[in-house]
Amino acid sequence: MQTFTNQDITDYYDHTEPHYRQWWKMEDSMGLHYGVWGPTTKTLSEAILNTNSRLAEMGKISPSDKILDAGCGVGGSSIFLAKKYGCRVAGITLSERQVRTATSFSEKKGVAHLASFAKQDYTNTHFPDNHFDVAWAIESMQTATDKSLFFKEIKRVLKPGGRLLIADVFKKGDWKIAETPVMQTMLNGWAMSDILSIAQLEKTAEKHNFALAQNRDVSLEIIPSIKQYYRFAWLGMIGTKWYNLFHDATYFSKTHYKTGFAQYKGWKRGLWEYRLLSMVNDE
Repeated sequence: MQTFTNQDITDYYDHTEPHYRQWWKMEDSMGLHYGVWGPTTKTLSEAILNTNSRLAEMGKISPSDKILDAGCGVGGSSIFLAKKYGCRVAGITLSERQVRTATSFSEKKGVAHLASFAKQDYTNTHFPDNHFDVAWAIESMQTATDKSLFFKEIKRVLKPGGRLLIADVFKKGDWKIAETPVMQTMLNGWAMSDILSIAQLEKTAEKHNFALAQNRDVSLEIIPSIKQYYRFAWLGMIGTKWYNLFHDATYFSKTHYKTGFAQYKGWKRGLWEYRLLSMVNDE
């Protein structure tokens, strides 16, 4: 199993941000994750915001909540929560570039007094014990090579009875990453070593006294996002190959389009699913 350092993860997001700006409508949605589509959803940006809305509803977010956005990316979820609910959000990411981008977005959206951003590792933060009411992790938890370290730290910084909200891809079936090339390409292209199944997640979370309260399979509702990513991969492949003729591109810049193909093939083979989860810090 290939493992990735914090610097590898930082490099992935820094080197591929231009791709997300161009293909994933980053300036509109401020999100780098899959979007959940509904009957009236018309654009990818709307779908990405839907993911925020659905997860916030599951977590019963209120204005009095103090929230940790663990793996905040470019700040979209933090800004959404601050703007819609008026709550305070601390977003953390390994990337200094993402901190700057998220801070700029929060200023433009008028919520800089509520949403703050810092460079921190979500498995070893600087926050005091029992500090947050909610921990929020959209497509960030599975990036940890050792998921147990994620739950251990979130347990420490959450108040008793606090909620952990997760939206992420999960393993479907009993495949092993070393024997499944398509999933290696999909996950390693995102600087991820491997992913847990729901059963494995529950087992890991229970060791740190987290109880699964809600588990919603929205795999069918992200299909338009999967297909859109696949289409973007074709365009990205052409652009990447042309760029590489004249420039010395970085590893992730060269290979990022391949994840678009792999995630589609893996989904078609039924190897992964997408879930929204609500967990409780069960003291």
